[in-house]
Amino acid sequence: MSQNEHSYAPLRKVFALSVELAGEYASGYKRSLALFTGAFIAQGIAFCLFYPLLKAVFAPTFILGDVLFWFAWMAFFSLLFCVLKWKGHDFDYSGYIAEVTHDLRTKLGSALRNMPQEELSRYKTGELNAIFSSNVDESVIHMGVVASLFLQITVVPLVVLVVSFFIEWRLALVMLCFIPMVLPLYVWKRRASIAEKSEFNEANAQLEAGFIEYVQGLPILRALNQTGKNAQNLRQAILHVKRVQAQGIEASTLPLLFMGVLIEVTLLVLLGVGSYLVDENLLALPTLAAMLVIVSRLSEPLSLFLGVIPMFDLMDSAFLHIKSILKTKPLERKEPHEIPQSFDVDVATVDFSYCGERDKALHSVSLSFKERTLSAIVGTSGSGKTTLIKLLMRYADPQKGVIRIGGADIRSMENDVLMKHFSVVFQDVYLFDDTILNNIRMGRADASDEAVEEAARAAFCHEFIARLPQGYQTRIGDIGGSLSGGERQRISIARAILKNAPIVILDEPTAALDTQSEVAVQKAIDTLVRDKTVIVIAHRLSTISGADSIFVFHEGHLVEEGTHESLVAKKGKYHAMWSAQQRIKAWNVAV
Repeated sequence: MSQNEHSYAPLRKVFALSVELAGEYASGYKRSLALFTGAFIAQGIAFCLFYPLLKAVFAPTFILGDVLFWFAWMAFFSLLFCVLKWKGHDFDYSGYIAEVTHDLRTKLGSALRNMPQEELSRYKTGELNAIFSSNVDESVIHMGVVASLFLQITVVPLVVLVVSFFIEWRLALVMLCFIPMVLPLYVWKRRASIAEKSEFNEANAQLEAGFIEYVQGLPILRALNQTGKNAQNLRQAILHVKRVQAQGIEASTLPLLFMGVLIEVTLLVLLGVGSYLVDENLLALPTLAAMLVIVSRLSEPLSLFLGVIPMFDLMDSAFLHIKSILKTKPLERKEPHEIPQSFDVDVATVDFSYCGERDKALHSVSLSFKERTLSAIVGTSGSGKTTLIKLLMRYADPQKGVIRIGGADIRSMENDVLMKHFSVVFQDVYLFDDTILNNIRMGRADASDEAVEEAARAAFCHEFIARLPQGYQTRIGDIGGSLSGGERQRISIARAILKNAPIVILDEPTAALDTQSEVAVQKAIDTLVRDKTVIVIAHRLSTISGADSIFVFHEGHLVEEGTHESLVAKKGKYHAMWSAQQRIKAWNVAV
């Protein structure tokens, strides 16, 4: 980890961070801070009234009226302290914290919706989960409490020190001499704290990511009898969190011990100097007693001084993770906005490299998918097929070239408008833990129940839905786990049929299905693609032999294009792939 990651934010930055976190409630937060400041000024004055109070109590001639006078003023400032502090906590107790937390999560959700998919793919699920849950809470939930504690340990001693100079400047000077000794402890603690929090957040995010991955993969691990072996990775993540916590506790304990020693030494020096001054008749005993009482009362908040610092650093460290999402800019939209005039898709001299990769995933690719035709993209793994499809849906923008739909540059289209033009059926279907009705309705949120059922019938999935315990109201489990592969595919096709987008992208949706499921899914696809611009990522070349156009990719280059017959006759890359698959098919038949 770099030094920069272990540097701590100045307190003014932490304050600015808190105000930024408060958002539209920033004025309420500042009001809370002002009330806390007033409260602790009142508390400091109440402490300082020990001077005249004890002087009146131990006066040569005891006058009850004088004692009651100073006691009344002490009671007044103590009551004022309680009232102002209570009002200051309105920010916590009146629900503002919950509102700030809600608004922050809403902003994060909006940022994720607009974040380029390339940026989003860098985060593990566990990292995002940690940011949305624990990081938001760590940033916001203690704002009022931390501010109150910090102001208490700074304002009260400052008031006492200033007043003490007017009462007994020599003892106040002794107190002042010890303040510079706190600064090295403060710096030491801040550095240890920020290192601990940064490492702990990173370790915790890794643990959450590992845990989610393990739980999601548990059925496969059980089938492979590898649950114990893969649990080692999760166990190592747990042990790493334990080590980070132990190192953090060890690193942060010493500054706290030294702070305690410093407070005790300050009291002893004050007692020694004060006793000497009393013995020399330079100081009244009640004044020394008052000074010792006040400093004793201050020892507790001063001992909390270093304990509060990690809470600031926890907020700062957590918000850095939040900022990493909030500061990510969406893909730039060109002006003026354009509207497609047709549903041809044109790719012109596109170069693309993934962020952080030196090699290009696509090299000067130019091709056209004609409206209401079936086009296929073929090639070996890593040839650029999926990358091209991602760019069509603006996963990221190419470094060179342009992609147009119906003559409109996709960079000049609003994301919602762009995505209305696409229906996508992936080989690996993702369904949500919701009812079948709602999973299909995601294709068009305003669709009626009748329209959903009509789409389900068109996708040939109404029959198996009708057999389920609650029909369309049946919940299908996490990632659609209660359905077979073919059933999940037909649900996703029903969703695409309901959306009724003019451009359909198919990522070989029948590749992993048995023969019976493949037939049912193929019938559903035939309904889906009718009168559409269809783009197929093909792995089995026999499924796209009737395509109007076939584009052959190799190592990011478009190397061939044409119909099945013309490409086979050319005896190039496509012919080699076709021949290899035919040999495998013949071998399987022979076996």
